[in-house]
Amino acid sequence: MFFFFFLLLVFFIFLSVLAYIDLKKGILPDDLTLSLLWLGLLLNPLLHWISITSALWGAALGYLILWLVYWIFKYWTQKEGLGFGDCKFLSALGAWFGWQALPGLLLIASVGTLLFLAGLKFCKKYPRNPRIPFGPGLSFAGGCFFIMQALTFI
Repeated sequence: MFFFFFLLLVFFIFLSVLAYIDLKKGILPDDLTLSLLWLGLLLNPLLHWISITSALWGAALGYLILWLVYWIFKYWTQKEGLGFGDCKFLSALGAWFGWQALPGLLLIASVGTLLFLAGLKFCKKYPRNPRIPFGPGLSFAGGCFFIMQALTFI
């Protein structure tokens, strides 16, 4: 039980730090996203949440989905609309929760980001040329999935 609470604390520290850095600096550092990815891959066999195969596919498809979004958007607009840190972050969450969780993670992250932006608009703090970080939305989605996973695990 102590291991589980320690893991919960570590996971939420990662999510909080990644969200904060993305909000303040607009980057998701590789040191943190890749560490979270490897922790997910290495700890899943111990937790027995998902199979290692599902975790590997989650990591691969998590990266690939946002990588494709990046290149499609860049092709159409000639601008970058997403960073590769977001790809690595979704890959890490895919390693923790499996490929089956990717649609839900993306939905919750997208809705969470849109609600955050609507709140800024409502409070009249919406910037003129917004740079919309997706990392906090992914952190929110990861936290929601960890809590749901923990409730089914306990």
